Amino acid sequence: MKQITKIQQAKFKVATPGVTGSELELDFQPVIDEFGLDGDFILIHWQARPKGHREWGIYSSRGDSYRSTKELAINLASVKSLQLDDATAKTIPSAVLYVQEERITCINERSIIGAVLLSDVA
Repeated sequence: MKQITKIQQAKFKVATPGVTGSELELDFQPVIDEFGLDGDFILIHWQARPKGHREWGIYSSRGDSYRSTKELAINLASVKSLQLDDATAKTIPSAVLYVQEERITCINERSIIGAVLLSDVA
């Protein structure tokens, strides 16, 4: 389980307890600003480290919160990719998947985007 600490609005520190060098500082604000995002939305990214303990990271604007999940299912949903200019981006993540908040459901350790299918909960 990841240890998540909120630093400020849309900015978090994430670490894997017991794994040296696993600390990530994530700042979603540059993506939010660059693409003029507002309202309730989700930004999803693949955590950059630690290798062997990587998970999907999910930022929610609704509660200004962040969580990690090992499994992510995408079922016929509207997902848009957003990427900052890699040559000038100074923060991570610089590339995310954008989803409207109401399209994501979390069940146990899974995050499901779009329609929840029976196979998603079995």
